[in-house]
Amino acid sequence: MRINKAGYIFSLIFGLVWSMAFVSSVVWSETDSQIGPFAEKIFTDWKTGAPMPQISVAYPDATQQEAYLVQRAFVKRIMETDTIGGYKAAGVANGAADHPLVAVMPASGILSSGDKIVVDLKDDPNRHVETEIGYVFAKAITAPPADVDALRECVKAVVAIVELPGGAVEQKQPGSGNDIIAWNINAKAMIVGEEYRPESIDPDAVEIVLTRDGETVNTAKGSMAAVGQWNTLLKTVNHVLAQGYTLQPGHVITNGALGKILKAEPGIYHADFGALGVIEFMVQ
Repeated sequence: MRINKAGYIFSLIFGLVWSMAFVSSVVWSETDSQIGPFAEKIFTDWKTGAPMPQISVAYPDATQQEAYLVQRAFVKRIMETDTIGGYKAAGVANGAADHPLVAVMPASGILSSGDKIVVDLKDDPNRHVETEIGYVFAKAITAPPADVDALRECVKAVVAIVELPGGAVEQKQPGSGNDIIAWNINAKAMIVGEEYRPESIDPDAVEIVLTRDGETVNTAKGSMAAVGQWNTLLKTVNHVLAQGYTLQPGHVITNGALGKILKAEPGIYHADFGALGVIEFMVQ
């Protein structure tokens, strides 16, 4: 990874600040008796399909950092029988946000567009459909890249993605960002399209048309990410690192929903990503 002098100094400062925060958060989590049980409750409900509890209701004064501690404990339980396949972002269209929200995608949920994908709502009625653009990594990233150019050197491919998040959630009050974080942003599955070299694709120019049974249900463009796809990806990667995770070769990051977030309904879906190809799947 190419890191210039200014970027290197930034990385050292970022790493020191993050390390101090991480040590503090570990102490906080070890001394607070609520993190483990609350994360366990989320995990149990996620496994059984019961509505996951809202941290905004149980702990209204919880900070975003504490919500991420719950997420990490929840993810740790998932990873007892799975591995990390990548990460997802949310809130990328919000230009006022310092960074997207981030979550972990289990490897078991990363599906290939070359396979016949059937989503059965009988097993999980709470699924949604999102059209997104993703990035497959060729190199590990354990420290913040200096800039977009340094980040781009670590990316193997740009891909079309249809994400299929799911999970029942409590709605005792309007959901908050902390609720979404603690629920691991309902990360469940995503269909990954054919890989294209980064230099061959301008992800901001990608136009997307999603149809269900021939009827258009969503149109979008890569540039809907508020600061552009590559700058959004840089923010996402840095926020992933800040939560104690790392990027490894083969990991995929989906850069967040473009256009509408649709409740999954039965039908044949055809997602045309233009230069990034087509993804088709069925919901029944």
